[in-house]
Amino acid sequence: MRKSLTLSWRFLTSKLHKPLPLNRREAQQLLNRLNESFNRNLDSQYPQGLGHSEHSPDNHIQSLLKSPLFGNKRPQHNSPSALGIGSNEHGPLVRDLVFAVEQPVRFLKQQIADGKANLDTANLALDNQMKKILASPTLNPKENLKISEMGSLIVNWLWSSGQYERMEFIKDRTFTTRLIPFLVAERQYKPVWEWLQRSCSTVCQPSVKEARLSFQKDIGMMLKALLQSEFTYGSGLESAMQLFMTSYKSLTLSSHVSIAITQRIHTFAGAYLMWAYASHGASAGVNDHTIKDFEQSVGQWAPRNMVAPYRALIDLCHPWTPKASRALQWISMIESSNGQLAKGNRQANVQIGLKTVEVLLAQGSTKDAAHVMKVIQTTFASEIGLDRRSPDSREGQEESTLRSLDMLLAT
Repeated sequence: MRKSLTLSWRFLTSKLHKPLPLNRREAQQLLNRLNESFNRNLDSQYPQGLGHSEHSPDNHIQSLLKSPLFGNKRPQHNSPSALGIGSNEHGPLVRDLVFAVEQPVRFLKQQIADGKANLDTANLALDNQMKKILASPTLNPKENLKISEMGSLIVNWLWSSGQYERMEFIKDRTFTTRLIPFLVAERQYKPVWEWLQRSCSTVCQPSVKEARLSFQKDIGMMLKALLQSEFTYGSGLESAMQLFMTSYKSLTLSSHVSIAITQRIHTFAGAYLMWAYASHGASAGVNDHTIKDFEQSVGQWAPRNMVAPYRALIDLCHPWTPKASRALQWISMIESSNGQLAKGNRQANVQIGLKTVEVLLAQGSTKDAAHVMKVIQTTFASEIGLDRRSPDSREGQEESTLRSLDMLLAT
């Protein structure tokens, strides 16, 4: 995350401040500093006098070339000896593993028929089936998740084994995250809604008080998986936003679930939707009515310190008419508070700041863009990679030199 913020910062800086070309003397000084830095690092790695020692570069290269990895022929991955199929001791186990990888649906059906299925085998089958679909250059992921009927198979197994009623599987985030994409592709939302509603009712019971926060996060991550799957394998981002708002309204009206718990559960999923909208809103075809409804809902589920920046981000990323007014107000408040308002969500606020600069530059507001860059540089130096040592030190001088090179390469 920090690396991407640093790269974004450098890119926007190069657009605002075009570096002047170096003259002959400055270019020679820069080259001399680079040579000194290179020689110093080389000397620290390979000190003089080690030419005939065990640590010399020549001996190091020779040891690599003499490694058995370069001399021995490795067995083919698919050969019987490599897989261990020829072994009486390990053959059946390996054959089961190969079967599970190559034909995950048939493998799980066989496990269910033999009474051996459990969450581990279901997890294995889900993971292998997803990898098989995503690795194929010819298969359409959305369509083939549906055709596999893996979601229906597992839901039926949960029913027949009694696990559907006990709902212990909800606590296995890996399992629910892997299962939900298959259910969404098959358009089977009913089980997921039922799990969400029953889980929310359960979390309010006194018997689960000690594990309440952990369970709330399990439910929140399940809702996030539903929205992520709808965006990727369902009807898209707009549909995911509508599912999110439907979920919030439904739980708010429930007499069994408190407002506080409803808010916490939706915080995880809401944060995902915010950044999905920021990344794909312009190309996802979300209509203006849905955007307005989502923007109004932010005050209900978002943490108090993120309501203003989230709403600013929605304006910044509007598909047709991006606006920076709210973002400028928020950044001004951050500046006035010396960064205190951004405490706890610093990276998110840096991303909002950089997006603000991008929109302002596109609109020709260079002066405002430069001011926002100054606030980011002053308040979020560590997040954008500018928390360097003093330029007076040797290390600081080298960092300054590297930044000069970065500016040159950006032109």
